[in-house]
Amino acid sequence: MLNRQLGTLFLVTCLILTTVPAALGGQNTQTVTVAGDGSGDYNCDGVDDHVQINQALEYAANNPGTTVQLKGPFTYDIGDSLLIGSETTLEGDSDVTIKLAKGLPVWGGRESSIAEKKAMLMIRGSSASNVTIGNLTVDGSQSDYYPDVRLGTSCYNMATIVNCNGLTIQNVTFQNGCNDAMLISQSSNIMIDTVTVNKCGHDGVYAYHVNGITVKNSNFINRTNSSVRFDSVTDGVMQNNECTTSGGGYAGLELQGTLVNIEASGNYFHDLAAPAIVHLNTKETNVNIHDNRIENCG
Repeated sequence: MLNRQLGTLFLVTCLILTTVPAALGGQNTQTVTVAGDGSGDYNCDGVDDHVQINQALEYAANNPGTTVQLKGPFTYDIGDSLLIGSETTLEGDSDVTIKLAKGLPVWGGRESSIAEKKAMLMIRGSSASNVTIGNLTVDGSQSDYYPDVRLGTSCYNMATIVNCNGLTIQNVTFQNGCNDAMLISQSSNIMIDTVTVNKCGHDGVYAYHVNGITVKNSNFINRTNSSVRFDSVTDGVMQNNECTTSGGGYAGLELQGTLVNIEASGNYFHDLAAPAIVHLNTKETNVNIHDNRIENCG
């Protein structure tokens, strides 16, 4: 009888231990893979690869805590937006590039609202939280497929992130774009770390109505507009970045609108066509700019 009671107690204890994480809101962390060599959970062939990647991202959205891993080396052909949901990580192996496909109709345009500025990377649905994007090269294909698109006309963004609470973009290179590398709006708790923006078509980081954003340890090579633009931002930090130019562009840090609790420090601004830091029609509270190195800026 005692052995039976002990066995029952053991089974009940195991059941409690397996159900407690779910009751406390725990997540099942897992990784699903996308590949170009047939070895993934989802497999691409170098044409319209957004289809399979979005299938993996949809699975992740339905299974919070999932990482979608793009296997490399491979260049994934992106003919439509990759839609990232809450509690999802999208990251790549070494030598992974997502590249805008050729021959697409115009995405966005001057008359489009921010939410309508279609991009290679976007949020799934109307909002999301706790999204991570890492270890990728995002190629906007401007010089390859869209040389006739006028830069800075809101066409073919690389990332448009709207209504996201909790976003990390880390170890990502954005290159050869027609417009913004990262347009972030109506969002909060944003971390951009160790990013390279090389010749995008507008701002490297355009933060518009954002509460809590840090841009640090990153490199920006301007060719149109500014490296980082804070427009109507609260609690914004730009720290330890290098900002220069490929021969065009504007400032290293462009400040606009109502700004509260802004710090810019430890940055290296050099060889820019405009002043390193520009204030345009600002209303500023507790804006601190200090200990930056500035050389040969307009």
